[in-house]
Amino acid sequence: MLQSSNPGVKWGIIAGVVLILLNVGSWIAGHEVLFSFLNGIAQMILLIVFAVLAGKERKRQVGPYVGFKTMIKPVYTTFIISTLMITVYQFVLYKYIDPNLSEAFKQHTLATTERVLRTFGAPQDQLESQLDSINSTDFSVSFSKSFLDYLRNVIFYFAVSAIIALILRKKAPEQKHS
Repeated sequence: MLQSSNPGVKWGIIAGVVLILLNVGSWIAGHEVLFSFLNGIAQMILLIVFAVLAGKERKRQVGPYVGFKTMIKPVYTTFIISTLMITVYQFVLYKYIDPNLSEAFKQHTLATTERVLRTFGAPQDQLESQLDSINSTDFSVSFSKSFLDYLRNVIFYFAVSAIIALILRKKAPEQKHS
């Protein structure tokens, strides 16, 4: 397996491969599965699980007492690597493998938004305004958009990493002076 003093490298690659396989399966299953809210939640939960595994491996490496700075490195590295891998995969999927996917995602977003707004009884003018806004949005995929999405995700996952590191860290007990 991969050897590194930072277990986040190993777990990041594993998470990236698992997420890509999940995405391939979702894409094969169809747009409703690929674009579903539950699919997105499942991917985020999987990412968090792999980040926690990286943190726990770091804890086994350094002993039972580990500080925040030591813990955040493997956790955040897991997110950085796996998110980069899935971003590259999605760029290739949307840009080259299935160029019609952007339009399918737009149509899915329109239908979902309309359904949700109608369910909550939104006024017709608000419904039309939201749908017009989505219709005028460019859903096409480009390198710069993918890169910006990656950066947004990396910032978001830093906050998630900090929370995980705070939960997993364990301070050494203070010595009492006699």
